[in-house]
Amino acid sequence: MSDELKQLKALLWEEWDPIGVNNGSGGPTDEYDSYALKLYSMLQSNASRDEVLNYLVWVRTEYIGIGEKGDPPIEADWIVADKAMRIHKEAQ
Repeated sequence: MSDELKQLKALLWEEWDPIGVNNGSGGPTDEYDSYALKLYSMLQSNASRDEVLNYLVWVRTEYIGIGEKGDPPIEADWIVADKAMRIHKEAQ
């Protein structure tokens, strides 16, 4: 596994965590791995920050179901999108 993918997994687990599984009670650390893999793939294909942000919002609101379809990004979505872009840039 690439270092970039490891960092994306950690980012989603530690800073995004929309369902709150990283609350110290032993939640599954691989909960967001599939989303990190998709982010990794998007970034490898030169996705824009807006595309990354839209994906995070889609996962949170439509796939996981927290919030409503069409809800705007929340602060965690913005922060994680920016950090994901930085992780990818530094890996290049």
